[in-house]
Parts: sequence; C-alpha cells; structure tokens
Amino acid sequence: MDSLTAAVYLPPLDNPHERAAIGHELAAVLHDLVALSLTGKQLHWMAAGPLSHSLHLQLDELVDSWRAMADTVAERAVTIGHTVDGQPAAVAAGTGLTPIAPDEVQDNLLVHEVTHRVATVAERVRARLRRVGEVDLVSQDVLIGVTRELEKQQWQLRVQSGAHR
Repeated sequence: MDSLTAAVYLPPLDNPHERAAIGHELAAVLHDLVALSLTGKQLHWMAAGPLSHSLHLQLDELVDSWRAMADTVAERAVTIGHTVDGQPAAVAAGTGLTPIAPDEVQDNLLVHEVTHRVATVAERVRARLRRVGEVDLVSQDVLIGVTRELEKQQWQLRVQSGAHR
C-alpha cells in the first residue's frame, strides 16, 4: 500500500507527523516577512531629511527582497502540504513586529527603525531554522537563505547608520 505522502504527492519528511509544525514555523516567517515589507513601504513613503531620496530607493530594494523571500517561504509551506495565509488580518495576528506611526520619519531614525526590525526578524528566523532542521532539511535550507539575506541587510544597514559593531 502506498504511503499517504506518495498518494498525495507530498515530499517525504524525516518525520511526517511534524508536517503541520513545520508549516506553522514557515507561516510565522511568512508573516514576519510580509509585515517587514509593509513597514518598509510605509517608511519608504514617510522618509524625510537629507538622505530621504537614497533611503527611498534603498527601501524599494529591501521591500522587493522581503517580498521575494516571503514568496519562497510560502511556496515551501505549500509544497509540504501546509496552507498559508498572507492576507492582512493573518499577517497582523501572526507577527510580533511593532507597527510604526504613519508620520514623517527623519532619515537617521528611519535607518535605526529598519535595522531594528530586520535584526528582529533575522533572530526569529534563526531560532525557527534550528527547530525546522530537526525534521526537514529542505525547509531549513529555505530558512537559512532567508537568514543569510536578512543578516547581510542588517550588516549593510548597521554600517550605514554608523553603528559598526
């Protein structure tokens, strides 16, 4: 008799009973990345100060990156058989990122706000990739890629802000 995994054409996992748990971990990362992209776009519109133009352009690049990572994470969750919800209500309920006020943000404060949020999401993803790796190395690889990119962005923002440590 074929296994359920083979019958529905889902990728086999080291522990198929953990499929839902992995899906929930991936969904949490998805929510953080979507929230990060929405916050980044808000900051993009509200940037003020001498560096506002360059930050406006940089935020576009970061938002595109976060959206691409969110897409990769969501596609992995669906691939393993987990339904994801990236709609506003689900994202708001599923992320711990604090919203920003819809006011003008001075360039130096904007860099700090973005750096803090990127670091927060990177730390959360890093914690999840350890748990996911115990069950599914392919999903862990997706999260490693997300962590790698977020930590690179964090470094670039940190250098830009003058906080080199």
